[in-house]
Amino acid sequence: MQAGEHKNRKDSFIEIMKNQILSGERKPGDRLPPERELAAQLGFSRGSVNQGMLDLARMGFLRIVPRKGAFVAEYVQQATPETLSAIMGFDSGLIDSTLFKDLMEARILIERECTRLACAKLTAASLQTLQAHTEAIYAADDAQAAEAVYLYHKCLIEISGNLAYAMVFQSFEKMIRNLIREHYKNREKLRLSIPKFQLLTAAIARRDAYEADMCMLSILGRASDYLGPYLEEKQK
Repeated sequence: MQAGEHKNRKDSFIEIMKNQILSGERKPGDRLPPERELAAQLGFSRGSVNQGMLDLARMGFLRIVPRKGAFVAEYVQQATPETLSAIMGFDSGLIDSTLFKDLMEARILIERECTRLACAKLTAASLQTLQAHTEAIYAADDAQAAEAVYLYHKCLIEISGNLAYAMVFQSFEKMIRNLIREHYKNREKLRLSIPKFQLLTAAIARRDAYEADMCMLSILGRASDYLGPYLEEKQK
């Protein structure tokens, strides 16, 4: 087998294992089958499985104990930058419901704080940009609405001026885009949510941090309340 082909098969094995772990199919503490058995089950060479498991251990998803085997690690409590990157790039429609709720709570905290900062750091130019994004949400058809909403949130993060929050938000990009897309598949949710962006923009324009915070909490809280049960049902 050529080096490139081995790498591709190893990466495919890693992706399958990450999916099983992050979806909750394999839970922290679960012992994996021996390498030979796992290779036969999934259709990979033992070498691809061996190298893949070493990489998964480096990412923080597996714990390899000599003479005892490999176990799913407590990857949330012992997360590394690689672990976080893998979680953020995961298909949110398959993610474990408990982890999803924790990530949504983190997102809500970050965006509420950025909303308050935006009220303090707003300029005439940034307000004009935010208003343009608000109008884009109203003008968007069903196919464009999710992207318009994502760009609004991204603009608000940028207005906050906090580079650390911006980097965290950027690391959430794939997951946030997926969540927004899932949320606005429901036309009723779209109809109820869109006016809230106008209220949020108006509150920020007045530099009313409290009202803006309540608007953002309402927007993200509704999304979380809807998506949690939706994703649990999807995983059944």
